[in-house]
Amino acid sequence: MPNPVKIGSTYYLRLHVPRDVVELARGKSAPVHVAEHTSFPKMTSHVKVSLRTKDRGEARRRFSEVLSDLEERWDALRQGTVKLSHRQTLALAGEVRSDFIRFLDENPGEVAMWDDVALADAQAVTGTANPLAVPTPHTRERDMEKRFGGLVDAALSRRALEVDEASRRKLIEQVAAAMQDVSRINIAKAQGDYSESDETTRYPEFNSPREPAKRSVEAEPRTTLSDTIAREVERRASGQQSKPLPDKSVDKYQKVARNFVAFRGNELVATITAREADKWQQYLLASGKLSNSSVRQRLQNLRSIVEWARKQSFGELFPQGNPLDLVQLTERNGVSSEDRTLRMDEAKSILQAARLEGKPELRWLPWLCAYSGARVEEVAQLTPSDFFQYEGDWFYRMTTKGGKSLKNAYGIRRVPVDPLLIEEGLMRFTASHQSRHKERLFVKRAGQNVSDWVRNTVGLDRDELAPNHGWRHLFEDVAMSAGVSDSAKTYITGRATGRSAESYGKSDVMLPGLAREIRKVPSLLQARHSTSAER
Repeated sequence: MPNPVKIGSTYYLRLHVPRDVVELARGKSAPVHVAEHTSFPKMTSHVKVSLRTKDRGEARRRFSEVLSDLEERWDALRQGTVKLSHRQTLALAGEVRSDFIRFLDENPGEVAMWDDVALADAQAVTGTANPLAVPTPHTRERDMEKRFGGLVDAALSRRALEVDEASRRKLIEQVAAAMQDVSRINIAKAQGDYSESDETTRYPEFNSPREPAKRSVEAEPRTTLSDTIAREVERRASGQQSKPLPDKSVDKYQKVARNFVAFRGNELVATITAREADKWQQYLLASGKLSNSSVRQRLQNLRSIVEWARKQSFGELFPQGNPLDLVQLTERNGVSSEDRTLRMDEAKSILQAARLEGKPELRWLPWLCAYSGARVEEVAQLTPSDFFQYEGDWFYRMTTKGGKSLKNAYGIRRVPVDPLLIEEGLMRFTASHQSRHKERLFVKRAGQNVSDWVRNTVGLDRDELAPNHGWRHLFEDVAMSAGVSDSAKTYITGRATGRSAESYGKSDVMLPGLAREIRKVPSLLQARHSTSAER
């Protein structure tokens, strides 16, 4: 998702202009406030604004404020042109007058300079800016636009207004009249007369010709998707028995948020609508780069982020419900469990290739998954201290302690180490790391590394295959064929069946029984579907 980018030593905001307004915005300016400064960056397909700071924390705060200014400008473009009343036209001209007089109050400049300004203004009003041209209505309109058009654009941009041509012409006339005051008052100040200031009752206060865009929450209208994810990560990591959101999940949600923000050009949660989310869904489908299932998952992930924001605001955000609930998700052609499961020849290829690898995750994670049906993220968290012996058999603990995470409460378990893994040298590997007994045996990106290795090095590129999760399906099939009891298979794999017995017991008494059951699982490297008698 968008964050300040560092260019040189200074942070900047750099964003795509939303697709629905990019052509309307091209070449136009957008007023943004950065600290005490106001700037008017030009928009193309992108917009870039200096945040005027070298501090990342301050840059993030300013980023949010500038993004809000830009969003107002884009909303104005979406709403189209408006017609200014006479009162509104005078009010905007008064703001231009006030800005000039207030800004130059301390140092108004020289009288000669203001004489030149007054002359140039007068020539534009009469259409005689070019002394060689014959004054006509056309030359007057051209000179007025050239002289005062930029001031008008700035005044309209500051109010995030797009006006019709008639309103613009009237505003140019009133700004020209207001600038006569500016010259007169600054000449007086330059001569030592400060009796007049920017304050006057001549010009009315400005009232917008359009209703402000309705926000779904007043308390925190600037809450962003990145803020929401960060708060959820912090919430889940709080407390002694917390269950932190896994890094892989955090990356997943951040990627979804980045992609959605790149599409809409705005990170504010409060402005998300069901229609906008559906447009994103249609865009993803039309691109043809993702399967229907993947598109559906991205919408579901976005819905989760929005729901977190609702709960973080105690229901003040989207009080009528999550807007993503109104989006009809695309249908998907599901992949069968059989297609996702590793085939025996594929399993053999992976296990044999793993024997030749030096990286710990490539050498051992496939074998651990193959003979336990565990999720790769679970075994990738193991430390040497998780392994222990009981009555001569080896086991390892699946736990949420020490900052680890499991899919659910049933994932907390003690898994018997298959003797085949001991023969492969697993316990020698863990023993070699005992000096760092509480540190992970495998790198944090281990699961993805294994998946990439299976695809790219082992060469298993079957589209439906789940390189890591496929072990889970295969283990259950092999265990059932080998006669492993249902209760042992369910416990070892950490599955939930909904039976009340899952919540009881689980003492050391059951460990020898689990070891006996795991010994029924046959070697996957046998030439055919072998039984435990053929080990």
